[in-house]
Amino acid sequence: MKEHIWIASRGKRLSAMLHRPDVVKPETPLVICCHGFTGDKIGANQLTLNLTKKLAAAGYVALRFDFLGSGDSEGEFAADTIVSGWQEDLNSVVEWVKQQPQFAAAPILLYGHSLGGLIVLTHKAADQSVAGRIVFAPVLNPIANFRDIILGPELWARSLTGEPIANFFAKGFRLQSQFVKDLVEQDYDPIGDAAKLATPLLIIHGLEDLAVPIAGSEALYQKYQGPKSLQTPAMDHVATGKIDVLPQLINDWLSTEFPLR
Repeated sequence: MKEHIWIASRGKRLSAMLHRPDVVKPETPLVICCHGFTGDKIGANQLTLNLTKKLAAAGYVALRFDFLGSGDSEGEFAADTIVSGWQEDLNSVVEWVKQQPQFAAAPILLYGHSLGGLIVLTHKAADQSVAGRIVFAPVLNPIANFRDIILGPELWARSLTGEPIANFFAKGFRLQSQFVKDLVEQDYDPIGDAAKLATPLLIIHGLEDLAVPIAGSEALYQKYQGPKSLQTPAMDHVATGKIDVLPQLINDWLSTEFPLR
């Protein structure tokens, strides 16, 4: 079953889709899915849509949503795309899940692709409400990754001066300067934040990824102190031609770490 919902965040509304299996027990784990930069809740090659369908078919509940300014959510990409804002959006989604009586006993898992992986790893769950995390091709060195690859040195430098930028990484998006300013001022450290966690972590990073270097995932795996798994399939940043590999790896991990009862 699939249900569309709206979730309030930053004074606007997030568009979300909730996928449920035919039978949902109170303790059925729920996976919240975070898309990447310039992405949406469907995903390139329908990656996230396919994942949530496969999760529900395996018996898990899955929720995919668009960050503000992306996909069907309210807001504008250029103005609302900022890591600190995305962190707030994920907080809003987690709180919405926790407020639903039918999910009161459900372990909450976080999944993030690319920049969504950074959001998942830096999410602060003070009440220990997050039982585990899954990241696919996570951005782990955000300043270097965006400066050198995704935006490029020229657009990065122009954004630092306060100039709006556009047409980066072969895409036609526009972006105001707050995104780069936030990265520099906050100096996000997802590997350092993750090193403080002890819940199960699955890292998936394709060997053919040209957008996000795999070295970050290898460093994350080495430094993570809790139960962990690193999978490195032969695929690119969005699993082109191999969209079924990602849900299979995730379902295999879930069946071990969070088996259905």
